[in-house]
Amino acid sequence: MYGARLFLTIGSLFMAVVFVSSFVFTVDAYGSFGQTLASTVCCALVALLIAHVLNRRPGSKTFLVLFIVIGMGLRIGWIFLNDAPPRSDFLFMYNAAQEAAAGSFGFADSAYFTSFPYQFGFTMYEAAIIRLFGDSLLALKVIGAIFNMGTAVILYFTGARLFNETCGRIASCFYAFYLPNILMCSVLTNQHLSVFLFFLGCSLMLKRRGSLLSWLWAGLAIGLGQLIRPIGVVYLSGIVLFALLEVWKKLREGRRRKAWRQAGMLLAMIGIYAVIQWAASTSLQNAGVTQQALSDGDKYWKFMVGLNAKTNGGWNIEDAQYANSFAFGEERHEAELLRIKERLENKTEVLFLMGRKLALMWGSGDSSAYWSLDGTGRYQLERSLSMAERPQYVVFCGFALFALLALWRAGMYRGPLLYILLLLIYAGAHLAIEIQTRYRLDLMPAFMLLASYGVWQTYNSIRRAASSLDETTKDAAGGIGI
Repeated sequence: MYGARLFLTIGSLFMAVVFVSSFVFTVDAYGSFGQTLASTVCCALVALLIAHVLNRRPGSKTFLVLFIVIGMGLRIGWIFLNDAPPRSDFLFMYNAAQEAAAGSFGFADSAYFTSFPYQFGFTMYEAAIIRLFGDSLLALKVIGAIFNMGTAVILYFTGARLFNETCGRIASCFYAFYLPNILMCSVLTNQHLSVFLFFLGCSLMLKRRGSLLSWLWAGLAIGLGQLIRPIGVVYLSGIVLFALLEVWKKLREGRRRKAWRQAGMLLAMIGIYAVIQWAASTSLQNAGVTQQALSDGDKYWKFMVGLNAKTNGGWNIEDAQYANSFAFGEERHEAELLRIKERLENKTEVLFLMGRKLALMWGSGDSSAYWSLDGTGRYQLERSLSMAERPQYVVFCGFALFALLALWRAGMYRGPLLYILLLLIYAGAHLAIEIQTRYRLDLMPAFMLLASYGVWQTYNSIRRAASSLDETTKDAAGGIGI
């Protein structure tokens, strides 16, 4: 499949940029090349040690039990240790969820929900939790942590199916013990649930690609994920491209019946996804909660911010004040579109901006410690945790790069290709829209799957080299009569 090999090549180039930029940003954060190199090597050795242990023991059931208990224990421990209050967008949605749980929907007319009606999905989810368990931040955070660990479990089964049992264990452990995934459990982010649903959908689709039911379940999961966090189009685009490559391959091989069957299942999945969006939007409108469709709102805001060369595509008060100076609706849309056109005029500046955004989005320091600890006054802890995350991320990027090169050489295009496509589409989207480093957590499971294969390949190479060296030593010893 030439198309698959092309995307693997592009993926390798992307990951090379990510690895180099993450290492450079870490050097800048540490202020020392030697310290960065030493910490990165230490993390890599720990990763290989984990691979060695997981390759030998324990049994599958024992591993899953221990893994879930330890992973949840760390998350709940952090939630109790860091009783962080919600802030920013998370506070808006939490306050709205409290009102919705009490049967009041006046918040729907606020500037926030008028501009971003797609936030209704997660708000109503939080309202449902509040109705069930009372107005408890603890319940919301613990349930979020459960979904976060649920994603790690999905990675275990996905990695085992794509590669082997040990890769599944490595991927799940990497995800479960990656610092930002633990730190963000004290934040009321929609990412815990959305990532779980999106990767559940991908896993269901890959598990039985010849089963219509699997595709329908995948469409359901991804459709629900879109209601929680509006990036479902990334996953839908990735699956469509992945499926079309397979359809084209079957057509070239003369397997027309199977090709058209797969195309039909793809259309059925898209249909389920579309029905869920329509049903959710219509239900909220008919219930009088909002007059807007969930797909309405400020259409150009993310693009206007993302194309601001002065702020490297990040949120800024200047753009916020500019947008708020116009009445919401066509007037604001036209004003934002005008600003976008102005920023696109200098093609050279736009090109350099996209290069900077690629490096910043995927290479600069993670902001999870900030989101988790901001407002608590624990600045030293925030800095320490941010610094501890840096070599972890560099190592994951390095092993993911090695995995892509190994996959390219081996010609392994099938399952792993979907996750490579998702990374490329998501990274491509952020070249145009607003960037934040916490947004890369949406695709971190794909990183972990690739990194697990890279660790496995490295570990096997070391084992083979050690075995070869041992045999050479024995032969030499026998040759001289020892």
